[in-house]
Amino acid sequence: MITKDKKFSLLNYMCDIAFNFYETNNLEHLCVRESQLVGNYNTEEQLEWLQRFSDVWDRVEEREVNK
Repeated sequence: MITKDKKFSLLNYMCDIAFNFYETNNLEHLCVRESQLVGNYNTEEQLEWLQRFSDVWDRVEEREVNK
């Protein structure tokens, strides 16, 4: 949740997205990469979501580092 005093952070927003993914799919809350490695998903669609999310995370993280 963003308040007037708190600056928007894309990485924090992405954490919220991942949290919602785990809640919606009744999965254990793990690191997204760890979820891929240990099989913390039930369907191919969930695995694909985790893979796409990881790709986006890498790009956002790189952008943040290079600011």
